[in-house]
Amino acid sequence: MHLTNHSFLFTVGAVLAFAVHVDVAAVDLTAVGWVFMLVAVLATVLEVAGRRSRTRALQAQAGVQPLPARVLPARVTPSTAPWDTREFRAVQRPAGES
Repeated sequence: MHLTNHSFLFTVGAVLAFAVHVDVAAVDLTAVGWVFMLVAVLATVLEVAGRRSRTRALQAQAGVQPLPARVLPARVTPSTAPWDTREFRAVQRPAGES
């Protein structure tokens, strides 16, 4: 089952347990609702645990290393290429301009 099915099963169980007040001779609908909700919660827990273990197994099989907590930026070095002729000069402005 998928998580969508689990949530649907939980919703149906909650409706049966809390909202339906019908007397059926052979079945206790409140108990059926609680069973549906319990099954949905257990299936969700098992599905999440299964996905986690499959992800770890696939990463180990592929040799993927976990990312470091912080990646430092690359250091910027000035260009020393002969064609890079940029010169930075201070701009002289007249005293009256701002």
